[in-house]
Amino acid sequence: MADLRIEKFGMENPFVIASSPATQGVAAVVKSSQAMPGAVVMRNFGHGAGGGSYIYPSLDDMAAGRPVIQSHAEGTQIKDSFDSLESYCEGLHKARKKMPDSVRLWASIGHFLDTEAGGLDWENEWHRQAQEMERAGADAVELHFNTPGVAVVRNRVYDFYRMIYNTTKNIKSAVKIPVMVKLPVEACDPLRAMEAAVFGGADAIGPTARWRGFAFELDWERTLPRPGSGYGTSGALPVICFTVAEARTNGIETPMYAGGGIYNWEAAAKMIMAGSEMVQLGSIACCAGPDTVKGLIRELNAWMDRKGYRTVSELKGTALALFSMPEEKSVKRTKALGRAYMLETPDPEKCTGCGRCVEACWYEGIELKEHIAVKTKKCIGCGYCFNACPSGALALDAEQIIGNATEK
Repeated sequence: MADLRIEKFGMENPFVIASSPATQGVAAVVKSSQAMPGAVVMRNFGHGAGGGSYIYPSLDDMAAGRPVIQSHAEGTQIKDSFDSLESYCEGLHKARKKMPDSVRLWASIGHFLDTEAGGLDWENEWHRQAQEMERAGADAVELHFNTPGVAVVRNRVYDFYRMIYNTTKNIKSAVKIPVMVKLPVEACDPLRAMEAAVFGGADAIGPTARWRGFAFELDWERTLPRPGSGYGTSGALPVICFTVAEARTNGIETPMYAGGGIYNWEAAAKMIMAGSEMVQLGSIACCAGPDTVKGLIRELNAWMDRKGYRTVSELKGTALALFSMPEEKSVKRTKALGRAYMLETPDPEKCTGCGRCVEACWYEGIELKEHIAVKTKKCIGCGYCFNACPSGALALDAEQIIGNATEK
C-alpha cells in the first residue's frame, strides 16, 4: 500500500475534515474521526448556528464528481454547543480522549467577523484562545480567515493582508504547536493572502473556496438555497488548483491544505498533483458522513498503488509540469492537435447531415454536400466542428494526440 503519511504534522493521511457542521461539538468531532482522516478541525465556538444542508441536484451527483452546488443554510439550525472558551476547551479535551490516537485534532480560532464586532479586543482574545486550546490538547490551531464574511465587509478601510500577517505572527508567538491559516479566495488576491500568512510564520496555509452565491430556480418561491449563505461547488476545484499552482510557481514552499470541490478521490488526487500536500473535506464530510470519507481515502490509496506512487510527496506537484510548461512544448502540443483536426475528415457513414458542424464553423472550413459534411481548403483545424458533431462523424483521440506530442 502507498504511504499516505504527512510526517511533518503527524498525520496518517493527507485528509483534513474541515471546520463545519461535521465538526461542531464533541459528538460530531468523534464521529468524523471514525473515518480515520489525517486530522479533524473542531469548529470554533461563536461561529454561529450549524445544521442543515442543501445539495443540488443530489448527493449521488456530488459523490460521482458531477456538477453540484452545496449550502449549509437549509434545514434546522442548531445553536452553538459552546458558550465560552472554557466550555469549548473542555469539549476539546473530551474529544481528544474519545478520538483514535492516530487522528490529529486541530482547533479553529475565532471567526473573521470577530474583527467587525465593536468593542471586542479580538487580537488578544484570539491569542488567549490559542494558548487555552494548546493546553486542552489541540495538536494544531487554525486561524479561520476563510468565510464569505470577507466579502460582506465591503467598504471597510483596512489592510486585509497586513491583518493576516500580524494575526499569524501573534498566534505563532502564543503557542508551540503548528499554526494553520485557512484563507479565502473571494474578495481578495489569494496569492497575496498566502504570502502574508507565510511571512507571518504559518506552518501551513489552506486556500479554500467558500463563496457567497445567489443560486435559485426559475420558480423562485420554491427555491431552497438562501442567497449569500456561503456556497461550495464542484466548479471550485479548477479554481483552487490554479491558486495552489500559482503559489508553488511563485516560490511559496509552505505546506498547504487546500480545499474546494473535493467530493471524491479523483478531486483529491488533482489537488495534490497541483501542489497541495493535504486536502480539506467540507461538504462531502458533512453531507455523506464518515463511511464516504473512509472510502475516499481507501480509493486514493488504491489508485496511487496502481500508478506506482509510493508516497504523497511523490504525487505532490506532478501536474505543475503542465501549469508551467515551456512555451515551445505548449505550442508543439497545440499544433499537433490543430493538424489532427485539419486532416481528419467527416465519416460519411456516420454523418446525419444535421449541419451543426457548419453552424459552428467561423472559417468556412466545412460545408454540406448532398446532406453530407465535407471539409474545405479553408479549414484551419480549430476543432469547433468536432465539438459540435452529435453523431461521431467528426471524432479523434485528442488526449492521445496531445500525449504523443508531450512525450516527443
